[in-house]
Amino acid sequence: MQKIIYKLGCAGIAMACGMPLTAVASNGITQPEHLALQGIKQAHAVTGVVLDESGQPVIGATIVSKTNPKIMSTTDVNGQFSINVSNSDDVLVFTYIGYQKKEVSLKGKRVLSVEMKEDAKTLSDVVVTAFGATQKKETVVGSIQQVKPESLRVPGSNISNAFAGRLAGVIATQSSGQPGSNGSNFYIRGISTISGATSPLIVMDGMEISQDDLNHLDPDVIESFSILKDASATAMYGTRGANGVLIITTKSGADLEKPKITFRVEGNITTPTSKPKFVDGAEFMQLYNEAVRNEGTGSTLYTDEQIANTRNHVNKYVFPDVDWYNEIFKNASFNQKANMNIRGGTKKIVYFMNLNLSNETGMLKNRSKDFYSYNNNIDYLRLAFQNNIDFNMSKSSKISLHLYAGLDKMHGPAVGNNDISTTLNNIYSQVVNANPVLFPILYEDQDNDGWTHWGYKQLANGGNTNPLAQLVNGYQDSFASTITANLNFDQKLDFITKGLALHAMISFKNWSKSVNNRYMNFNRYTMQSYTKGEDGTYSYTTVPVGDPTQPVLSNSGSNAGDRRYYGQAYIDYNRTFGAHTVSGMLLWNINQYDNNMYQTSVLASLPSRKMGFAARATYDYLHRYLIEFNAGYNGSEQFAKGHRWGFFPSVGLGYVVSEENYWKSLRNVVSNFKLRGTYGLVGNDQYGYERFIYQEV
Repeated sequence: MQKIIYKLGCAGIAMACGMPLTAVASNGITQPEHLALQGIKQAHAVTGVVLDESGQPVIGATIVSKTNPKIMSTTDVNGQFSINVSNSDDVLVFTYIGYQKKEVSLKGKRVLSVEMKEDAKTLSDVVVTAFGATQKKETVVGSIQQVKPESLRVPGSNISNAFAGRLAGVIATQSSGQPGSNGSNFYIRGISTISGATSPLIVMDGMEISQDDLNHLDPDVIESFSILKDASATAMYGTRGANGVLIITTKSGADLEKPKITFRVEGNITTPTSKPKFVDGAEFMQLYNEAVRNEGTGSTLYTDEQIANTRNHVNKYVFPDVDWYNEIFKNASFNQKANMNIRGGTKKIVYFMNLNLSNETGMLKNRSKDFYSYNNNIDYLRLAFQNNIDFNMSKSSKISLHLYAGLDKMHGPAVGNNDISTTLNNIYSQVVNANPVLFPILYEDQDNDGWTHWGYKQLANGGNTNPLAQLVNGYQDSFASTITANLNFDQKLDFITKGLALHAMISFKNWSKSVNNRYMNFNRYTMQSYTKGEDGTYSYTTVPVGDPTQPVLSNSGSNAGDRRYYGQAYIDYNRTFGAHTVSGMLLWNINQYDNNMYQTSVLASLPSRKMGFAARATYDYLHRYLIEFNAGYNGSEQFAKGHRWGFFPSVGLGYVVSEENYWKSLRNVVSNFKLRGTYGLVGNDQYGYERFIYQEV
């Protein structure tokens, strides 16, 4: 050790004195100058700036020496960095979440300007958590699943139908195939509430939306899709997060030389997964007779003449054989869908616009045109428009405006004031239960009344409905619109301390719907008697059921709507100190819901309002040992004074075993292995009863 110090000391003296540089070996023999330089490693100082593709500084990027990973640095608020390496030919490795890793060979350079490009693959390493905050996937303790939007791009009109079998812990069931109502009901790890709200909370760009709003979205609009499942992940939502949370972030623009335009057209054929099978009229009669004999009910049996004449289709009015299902339903329907978006911008302002149009028709045949001038077949048209504009006010300030408009136009059959869904459910039930030989679809107009004589027969149990008559004698037109506007402001506060930022948002959503029903009465007739002529033909007479009247369309309608206001502001902090990473958040929000409909009840007409606070703190060491605290403190007017506020804490611990050195040999087999445990409380203030039940009567 003394000899080494002696050699360096001599070299220092020689340089200071201006003498030729030599080195003294341990044996006292001098060495050549170039050998002496090999024994001296001087620091090579490098400075520079790291920018993204739009020329904006990348703050917090990590710079590491490839030859000595212990030498590292990070970029400041201006994207600038400085680092001292031991070799002027070293290679610097630049990394940042969501960007491609970049290696730069120094080759003696001391000043660098480095451009980093976004990496769609590594963006999946960032998980969107409660209230839109992001967190590195490997450091997440709660149960959060990040879904790739492209995995939701499946044939069909509703995004919720793509959930089944693709999302762990999510149960999705589709109970209807009717256009406009064929989305799936879905639940995250089951239902955690006993009444009131049983569906997950859905948040798009910070604003609460409905399942119907979700089904309006095209996967091309979605930037990120996160599912918060356990109490640790949802506790910050307090009374709104009991059944899990879906967080959706829509796309923003990008600084591109030319706008990027995408256009997609789809067509799909819809068919029933299974259809009921019906016997013909003659076989129905035989089976009916067999059932009567077996049961001994004493009911009147069909005669052999009736069975034979029905089988031979002698007279369709006297011996009807009606396949009601085939008369009303078809085997398939063809639907169309088109989507176009434009993405572009400059360094200062970026934009993303998307237009989606879809048209669906149902499985009904267009039978109303056989009897009347109008068409009451199902025709559903949906238009959705998304426009996101982000303005970079400065290197640290950004303001964003997200606008969404959704329009629904529905046309279909309706009976009286029933909606289309109720009408179709009733008609399908009537088809399944209809007797194929009881009466024909209609009788001949023997009296020249000018209206349709619909078939009918009075039975002891009240009669058997004519499904086709119910189907074609009315229609419903409905129009619904949804308008959502979000204004966001983001301010980095690195001038106070690095990693600190302020975020604020105000949102407005308005939904309205108008419905017009047009329906006419129809005249029913039943066969009174029939006779067989000498030539073997049959004649019959009919009588009306009730007093027949001229069918005239009547009109009725209704209106519905609601409004929602939402505001939030929060401060978050995220910073890495060597091997230690800490983050935190403090948030305040307020939510108000107004019913636009006229209400006879004073309580039902009043707006409802909620307010809450939320907090989160996380710590990780080497992305290996993790701890996370979350809490929500929410107030609701649904409860009496003194009980309106609830505290919903959660805690989670994690251990990333695959980051340990002893796991290196297994990483090719198991790349990521994490142990975690969480505990938390969530709540619900939607109990499914009238408001203010705590008030004295």
